[in-house]
Amino acid sequence: MTGTILAKRYGDYREFAVGVALSGAVRCAWLHSAPVDGFAARVAVVPDGCVDLLWTESGFMIAGPDRTAAFPPMRPGATILGLRFKPGIARHLLRCDLDALTGKVVAFEDLRPGGFSAHHDRLLAADGPVKRLRLLREVFAAEMRELPAMRRDAAALEALCMRLPAAGIAAELGVTERTLRRISTAEFGYGPKTLARILRLQKLLGRIGSSGMGLADLAAETGFADQAHMSRDVLSLTSLTPGEILRQMRG
Repeated sequence: MTGTILAKRYGDYREFAVGVALSGAVRCAWLHSAPVDGFAARVAVVPDGCVDLLWTESGFMIAGPDRTAAFPPMRPGATILGLRFKPGIARHLLRCDLDALTGKVVAFEDLRPGGFSAHHDRLLAADGPVKRLRLLREVFAAEMRELPAMRRDAAALEALCMRLPAAGIAAELGVTERTLRRISTAEFGYGPKTLARILRLQKLLGRIGSSGMGLADLAAETGFADQAHMSRDVLSLTSLTPGEILRQMRG
């Protein structure tokens, strides 16, 4: 049995730009193919503050925001396609508060009945995952038509939550702390403190694979109090230590 592996380091994981038409609402398109040999591993999908539209041979699904790592099973040789919505967008696309979806994967039809299911056979018939992903982008753009912009208060919350405590963010937005928490849970799936931890983790992951910095310097660079704080927080969110992540990202 192999230990826990970051999803992006397992099999073939690739991200693609989505073009101008979708760029206001979608961070990226992606595909993930599990190894055909199917070596045993616990695959960790770490939280990123986002919601994803997924497509597999079983149909369209929505993966809600996660507080901690999820460990979805991946059948050997299986491919998952996805569109990753930008934080603060999915609530308006799915017409529900995101705390109702936190930690869940649900059928897209349960949230937005009709439309997408009619395209399932077209995706199955497309030749290969890259062409299927291109078609998924086209289907999404055609079905959703007018894409919402990120709410101004949600955008400000995302920008401020790593720099200010909740009271400071509330003061900046001109709302009470209770209202701030209500905005955060509805738009992101959890409160501002959890959102700040997840965005800090993502900042670390963005640096750890390419900077060449040591762990102590990475902790200081990405907003942790010290290396011990980073170790506790990263382990809690991902089930991996920063050292294990560093080895996987630079391996």
